[in-house]
Amino acid sequence: MSEQDRQRIDSIGLSRISHHGDLCCREARRFVLRRFERWVDTGSRLAAIPLLVSWGPTRWPVSWCRLAEPDKWVGDCGVHADLAGELLTLAGVPYARGRAAIKPPAYAVPHWRSTWSASDANDVWIGDDVVHHEVLRIGERWWDPTEARWFAGPGAHVLAGCVAAVRVEGADWQLSEAD
Repeated sequence: MSEQDRQRIDSIGLSRISHHGDLCCREARRFVLRRFERWVDTGSRLAAIPLLVSWGPTRWPVSWCRLAEPDKWVGDCGVHADLAGELLTLAGVPYARGRAAIKPPAYAVPHWRSTWSASDANDVWIGDDVVHHEVLRIGERWWDPTEARWFAGPGAHVLAGCVAAVRVEGADWQLSEAD
């Protein structure tokens, strides 16, 4: 991962679903999180995130009341990661937020840029060589809330590409051997 890519990714703040402090967000947060109660255990609830919230362009900031609007629920990896964090917190499971730098296939970058541009969503997460992706560290393992699966860390392959580097927020980057 180049120094330029590292700086770009490090400049992106972790995504947090915001709360207006009003009844609208309190009720919306409760509504969203209750949708996951049909799954019996925490692992199944985490796996349900991309089923209930389709991956797609997201204009930040996102509030709970906007996320809960009755049309199709859509969120990017930041929405998925913050929802996963909420579910883990409710279950009393310790975790840490993290980031991955992923080398996508060549065809993906122009597709993602055009999709985000058409939605007027910020595409700072898309670099020429690597893209920013929000993940979680649960115990000694990495969890990708967008793909709803574990991955081994740097060098692992996920649907979006090869994980070039990964880190817990605030810690040093762990690079793949190829980097």
